[in-house]
Amino acid sequence: MTLDILICSFNKGIVRIDDIISASRPNVTYIISYQYTDERYLDLIPRSVTARDDVHLYAYKGQGLSNNRNHALSKSTADLVIYADDDTKLSEEAFEQIFDIFTRNPQLDVALFRASTYTGKLLKNYPLEEREVRNIPEDYAISTIEMVFRRDKVQGIIRFDERFGLGTKFLTCGEERIWLVDALRQNLRIKYFPIRIIETSTMLKQSMIYVDAGVQRSKGAFTYYLHGKMAWWYCFVFAFNCTRRGLCHFFPMLRHLFQGIRYLQRH
Repeated sequence: MTLDILICSFNKGIVRIDDIISASRPNVTYIISYQYTDERYLDLIPRSVTARDDVHLYAYKGQGLSNNRNHALSKSTADLVIYADDDTKLSEEAFEQIFDIFTRNPQLDVALFRASTYTGKLLKNYPLEEREVRNIPEDYAISTIEMVFRRDKVQGIIRFDERFGLGTKFLTCGEERIWLVDALRQNLRIKYFPIRIIETSTMLKQSMIYVDAGVQRSKGAFTYYLHGKMAWWYCFVFAFNCTRRGLCHFFPMLRHLFQGIRYLQRH
Protein backbone atom coordinates (compact mmCIF):
# COMPACT_ATOMS: atom_id res chain seq x y z
CA MET A 1 0.00 0.00 0.00
CA THR A 2 1.34 3.44 -0.96
CA LEU A 3 0.60 6.96 0.26
CA ASP A 4 0.86 10.31 -1.52
CA ILE A 5 1.04 13.42 0.66
CA LEU A 6 -0.26 16.33 -1.41
CA ILE A 7 1.22 19.62 -0.23
CA CYS A 8 -0.36 22.78 -1.59
CA SER A 9 1.85 25.86 -1.41
CA PHE A 10 1.52 29.44 -2.62
CA ASN A 11 4.15 32.10 -3.28
CA LYS A 12 6.32 32.64 -0.17
CA GLY A 13 4.91 29.58 1.57
CA ILE A 14 7.31 27.39 -0.38
CA VAL A 15 10.17 28.38 1.94
CA ARG A 16 8.53 26.32 4.73
CA ILE A 17 8.55 23.08 2.76
CA ASP A 18 11.82 21.83 4.26
CA ASP A 19 10.31 21.99 7.74
CA ILE A 20 7.22 19.92 7.00
CA ILE A 21 8.60 17.08 4.89
CA SER A 22 9.66 14.13 7.03
CA ALA A 23 12.51 11.73 6.45
CA SER A 24 12.10 9.36 3.53
CA ARG A 25 9.84 6.38 4.18
CA PRO A 26 9.02 3.30 2.12
CA ASN A 27 5.85 3.69 0.03
CA VAL A 28 5.42 7.40 0.88
CA THR A 29 5.74 10.14 -1.75
CA TYR A 30 5.36 13.92 -1.43
CA ILE A 31 3.66 15.80 -4.24
CA ILE A 32 4.03 19.58 -4.03
CA SER A 33 1.62 21.69 -6.06
CA TYR A 34 3.18 25.14 -6.04
CA GLN A 35 1.10 28.11 -7.15
CA TYR A 36 2.85 31.38 -7.83
CA THR A 37 1.71 34.76 -9.09
CA ASP A 38 5.12 36.04 -10.25
CA GLU A 39 8.18 34.20 -11.62
CA ARG A 40 10.39 35.72 -8.93
CA TYR A 41 8.84 33.33 -6.41
CA LEU A 42 10.37 30.39 -8.26
CA ASP A 43 13.74 31.42 -6.84
CA LEU A 44 12.45 30.56 -3.36
CA ILE A 45 12.06 26.84 -4.07
CA PRO A 46 14.51 25.01 -1.75
CA ARG A 47 17.06 22.96 -3.67
CA SER A 48 17.01 20.29 -0.98
CA VAL A 49 13.39 19.53 -1.86
CA THR A 50 13.87 19.06 -5.59
CA ALA A 51 16.89 16.83 -4.97
CA ARG A 52 14.88 14.12 -3.21
CA ASP A 53 13.58 11.15 -5.21
CA ASP A 54 10.45 10.90 -3.06
CA VAL A 55 9.44 14.54 -3.62
CA HIS A 56 7.84 15.74 -6.86
CA LEU A 57 7.23 19.46 -7.33
CA TYR A 58 4.80 20.88 -9.91
CA ALA A 59 4.84 24.65 -10.23
CA TYR A 60 2.24 26.64 -12.13
CA LYS A 61 1.04 30.21 -12.28
CA GLY A 62 -2.33 30.59 -10.59
CA GLN A 63 -4.27 31.29 -7.42
CA GLY A 64 -6.93 29.59 -5.29
CA LEU A 65 -6.53 26.76 -2.77
CA SER A 66 -9.30 24.59 -4.25
CA ASN A 67 -7.68 24.83 -7.67
CA ASN A 68 -4.32 23.95 -6.09
CA ARG A 69 -5.73 20.86 -4.40
CA ASN A 70 -7.34 19.66 -7.62
CA HIS A 71 -4.05 20.15 -9.45
CA ALA A 72 -2.16 18.19 -6.78
CA LEU A 73 -4.59 15.26 -6.93
CA SER A 74 -4.25 15.06 -10.72
CA LYS A 75 -0.56 14.19 -10.19
CA SER A 76 -1.17 11.44 -7.64
CA THR A 77 -0.70 7.73 -8.38
CA ALA A 78 -0.67 6.16 -4.89
CA ASP A 79 -3.27 3.94 -3.24
CA LEU A 80 -3.97 6.47 -0.48
CA VAL A 81 -3.94 10.27 -0.49
CA ILE A 82 -3.80 12.91 2.23
CA TYR A 83 -3.80 16.67 1.71
CA ALA A 84 -1.42 18.95 3.57
CA ASP A 85 -0.68 22.66 3.49
CA ASP A 86 2.69 24.37 3.77
CA ASP A 87 2.11 24.94 7.49
CA THR A 88 1.18 21.37 8.45
CA LYS A 89 3.14 18.25 9.33
CA LEU A 90 2.17 14.62 9.90
CA SER A 91 3.08 13.11 13.24
CA GLU A 92 5.69 10.36 13.35
CA GLU A 93 3.02 7.80 14.23
CA ALA A 94 0.60 8.90 11.51
CA PHE A 95 2.07 6.84 8.67
CA GLU A 96 1.76 3.51 10.46
CA GLN A 97 -1.69 4.43 11.81
CA ILE A 98 -3.02 5.34 8.35
CA PHE A 99 -1.74 2.15 6.71
CA ASP A 100 -3.05 0.04 9.59
CA ILE A 101 -6.56 1.49 9.46
CA PHE A 102 -6.97 1.03 5.70
CA THR A 103 -5.52 -2.48 5.88
CA ARG A 104 -7.98 -3.46 8.61
CA ASN A 105 -10.90 -1.75 6.82
CA PRO A 106 -10.76 -2.86 3.16
CA GLN A 107 -14.21 -1.39 2.42
CA LEU A 108 -13.28 2.04 3.78
CA ASP A 109 -13.07 4.86 1.22
CA VAL A 110 -12.40 7.94 3.38
CA ALA A 111 -10.95 8.09 6.90
CA LEU A 112 -11.32 11.21 9.02
CA PHE A 113 -8.83 11.94 11.80
CA ARG A 114 -7.87 14.66 14.29
CA ALA A 115 -5.51 17.61 13.92
CA SER A 116 -3.79 19.72 16.57
CA THR A 117 -1.71 22.84 16.85
CA TYR A 118 2.07 22.50 17.18
CA THR A 119 1.65 22.87 20.94
CA GLY A 120 -0.52 19.74 21.04
CA LYS A 121 -3.91 21.43 21.48
CA LEU A 122 -6.65 19.78 19.43
CA LEU A 123 -7.84 22.01 16.62
CA LYS A 124 -11.52 21.63 17.55
CA ASN A 125 -13.89 19.70 19.81
CA TYR A 126 -13.77 16.33 18.09
CA PRO A 127 -16.13 13.40 18.76
CA LEU A 128 -14.75 11.06 21.37
CA GLU A 129 -15.76 7.79 19.72
CA GLU A 130 -15.07 6.15 16.37
CA ARG A 131 -18.12 6.38 14.09
CA GLU A 132 -19.47 6.07 10.55
CA VAL A 133 -20.18 9.35 8.77
CA ARG A 134 -23.39 9.20 6.73
CA ASN A 135 -24.37 12.87 6.91
CA ILE A 136 -22.67 16.23 7.36
CA PRO A 137 -21.64 16.23 11.06
CA GLU A 138 -23.49 18.79 13.14
CA ASP A 139 -21.16 18.70 16.16
CA TYR A 140 -17.93 19.69 14.36
CA ALA A 141 -16.64 20.82 10.95
CA ILE A 142 -14.28 18.58 8.98
CA SER A 143 -11.04 20.04 7.61
CA THR A 144 -9.23 18.80 4.50
CA ILE A 145 -6.00 18.05 6.37
CA GLU A 146 -7.88 15.56 8.58
CA MET A 147 -8.94 13.19 5.80
CA VAL A 148 -7.24 10.32 3.99
CA PHE A 149 -8.91 8.61 1.04
CA ARG A 150 -8.42 5.91 -1.55
CA ARG A 151 -7.27 7.68 -4.71
CA ASP A 152 -9.25 5.50 -7.13
CA LYS A 153 -12.49 6.41 -5.33
CA VAL A 154 -11.97 10.15 -5.74
CA GLN A 155 -9.60 11.02 -8.59
CA GLY A 156 -11.59 12.14 -11.64
CA ILE A 157 -14.85 11.84 -9.67
CA ILE A 158 -14.83 14.39 -6.83
CA ARG A 159 -13.14 17.78 -7.08
CA PHE A 160 -12.90 20.74 -4.75
CA ASP A 161 -15.41 23.35 -5.89
CA GLU A 162 -13.20 26.17 -7.17
CA ARG A 163 -15.87 28.79 -6.46
CA PHE A 164 -15.08 28.28 -2.77
CA GLY A 165 -11.95 28.56 -0.62
CA LEU A 166 -8.89 30.57 0.25
CA GLY A 167 -7.69 32.70 -2.63
CA THR A 168 -11.17 33.47 -3.95
CA LYS A 169 -12.62 36.91 -3.43
CA PHE A 170 -16.23 36.07 -2.64
CA LEU A 171 -16.72 32.59 -1.13
CA THR A 172 -13.62 32.38 1.04
CA CYS A 173 -14.24 29.01 2.74
CA GLY A 174 -16.60 26.02 2.70
CA GLU A 175 -14.82 23.90 0.10
CA GLU A 176 -14.31 21.04 2.58
CA ARG A 177 -18.02 20.78 3.30
CA ILE A 178 -18.87 20.85 -0.41
CA TRP A 179 -16.32 18.03 -0.96
CA LEU A 180 -17.89 15.99 1.83
CA VAL A 181 -21.40 16.50 0.43
CA ASP A 182 -20.18 15.26 -2.96
CA ALA A 183 -18.46 12.25 -1.35
CA LEU A 184 -21.65 11.31 0.49
CA ARG A 185 -23.68 11.71 -2.70
CA GLN A 186 -21.25 9.27 -4.35
CA ASN A 187 -22.03 6.80 -1.53
CA LEU A 188 -18.43 6.62 -0.37
CA ARG A 189 -17.93 4.83 2.92
CA ILE A 190 -16.58 7.40 5.38
CA LYS A 191 -15.50 6.79 8.95
CA TYR A 192 -14.13 8.99 11.74
CA PHE A 193 -11.29 7.80 13.99
CA PRO A 194 -10.35 9.69 17.19
CA ILE A 195 -6.64 9.62 16.32
CA ARG A 196 -4.44 12.70 15.95
CA ILE A 197 -2.32 12.46 12.82
CA ILE A 198 -1.37 16.01 11.85
CA GLU A 199 -0.19 19.32 13.33
CA THR A 200 -0.92 22.77 11.93
CA SER A 201 -0.81 26.48 12.61
CA THR A 202 -3.94 27.11 10.53
CA MET A 203 -6.72 29.27 11.95
CA LEU A 204 -10.23 27.97 11.31
CA LYS A 205 -12.20 30.30 9.05
CA GLN A 206 -15.48 28.80 10.22
CA SER A 207 -14.95 30.38 13.64
CA MET A 208 -15.30 33.78 11.96
CA ILE A 209 -18.90 33.24 10.82
CA TYR A 210 -20.21 36.08 13.02
CA VAL A 211 -17.73 38.74 11.87
CA ASP A 212 -16.44 37.93 8.39
CA ALA A 213 -18.51 38.73 5.29
CA GLY A 214 -16.71 36.16 3.11
CA VAL A 215 -17.44 33.37 5.60
CA GLN A 216 -21.08 34.47 5.81
CA ARG A 217 -21.43 34.46 2.01
CA SER A 218 -19.85 31.00 1.96
CA LYS A 219 -22.39 29.82 4.54
CA GLY A 220 -25.25 31.04 2.37
CA ALA A 221 -23.79 29.45 -0.78
CA PHE A 222 -23.17 26.12 0.95
CA THR A 223 -26.71 26.11 2.34
CA TYR A 224 -28.03 26.58 -1.19
CA TYR A 225 -25.73 23.81 -2.51
CA LEU A 226 -27.13 21.46 0.12
CA HIS A 227 -30.82 22.48 0.28
CA GLY A 228 -31.66 24.31 -2.94
CA LYS A 229 -34.48 26.88 -2.69
CA MET A 230 -35.07 26.10 0.99
CA ALA A 231 -31.74 27.86 1.64
CA TRP A 232 -33.50 31.25 1.70
CA TRP A 233 -35.57 30.15 4.70
CA TYR A 234 -32.72 28.33 6.46
CA CYS A 235 -30.49 31.39 6.14
CA PHE A 236 -33.21 33.68 7.48
CA VAL A 237 -33.63 31.43 10.53
CA PHE A 238 -29.85 31.24 11.03
CA ALA A 239 -29.47 35.04 10.94
CA PHE A 240 -32.44 35.48 13.28
CA ASN A 241 -31.11 32.99 15.83
CA CYS A 242 -27.59 34.47 15.74
CA THR A 243 -29.04 37.94 16.31
CA ARG A 244 -31.26 36.72 19.14
CA ARG A 245 -28.18 35.30 20.87
CA GLY A 246 -26.37 38.62 20.48
CA LEU A 247 -23.72 37.23 18.13
CA CYS A 248 -24.27 39.55 15.15
CA HIS A 249 -26.46 42.24 13.62
CA PHE A 250 -29.41 40.77 11.73
CA PHE A 251 -29.48 42.69 8.44
CA PRO A 252 -25.74 42.60 7.60
CA MET A 253 -25.64 38.86 8.34
CA LEU A 254 -28.78 38.18 6.29
CA ARG A 255 -27.52 40.30 3.39
CA HIS A 256 -24.25 38.38 3.18
CA LEU A 257 -25.97 35.00 3.45
CA PHE A 258 -28.32 35.94 0.61
CA GLN A 259 -25.41 37.25 -1.47
CA GLY A 260 -23.85 33.79 -1.23
CA ILE A 261 -27.06 32.16 -2.44
CA ARG A 262 -27.36 34.52 -5.39
CA TYR A 263 -23.70 34.04 -6.30
CA LEU A 264 -24.10 30.28 -6.53
CA GLN A 265 -27.28 30.66 -8.60
CA ARG A 266 -25.44 32.90 -11.09
CA HIS A 267 -22.22 30.88 -11.24
